[in-house]
Amino acid sequence: MLNGPEMTPWAEAALFAASRAEHAAEVIRPALARGADVVCDRFVDSSLAYQGIARGLGLDAVLDLNMTVLEGLLPDRTFVVALDAATAVARLEGEPDRIERENRAFHDEVSRAYEQLAERFPERVELLDGTRPPEEIAADVRRRLGL
Repeated sequence: MLNGPEMTPWAEAALFAASRAEHAAEVIRPALARGADVVCDRFVDSSLAYQGIARGLGLDAVLDLNMTVLEGLLPDRTFVVALDAATAVARLEGEPDRIERENRAFHDEVSRAYEQLAERFPERVELLDGTRPPEEIAADVRRRLGL
C-alpha cells in the first residue's frame, strides 16, 4: 500500500483500518488474552493524524471507522516521538514511500495533528522530544510506564 499507486484519502483510511483490524484480531487480542503487554510502532492514532486530520477526513470520522473495525480497542498509551517535519524527512533512510514523498505542507500538518491528538486525548497520548538521543527517549518511555 505504501509503495503502490496513489489513492483517495478514504481508500487509504479504509485499507489502514482493515489491516489494523486483522492485526488486532490475529496478534494483539490473543496476546492481551495471554496477559502480555503489546507494543506497536503505529496504531490508530497514526490514522487519526494522517488521514483524519492531515488528509482532512475528520478526526471523529476516522476514529469512528477504526473503533468499528477494532471493536473499541484503543491503546492505553501512545508515545509520539515528535520532530519538526524537516528533521523527520532528513532522517529518512532508503527510498521514501508514497506517504513519505508527500509535500512539506502535508508533513507539517501531520506534526500539528499529533499535537492536536495530545491535547484531545491527554490521558493516553504523550509527545516526546524526538531531538534527544534514542537512549534518552527509551529511558523516558520506561520511566513514564513505571518500568
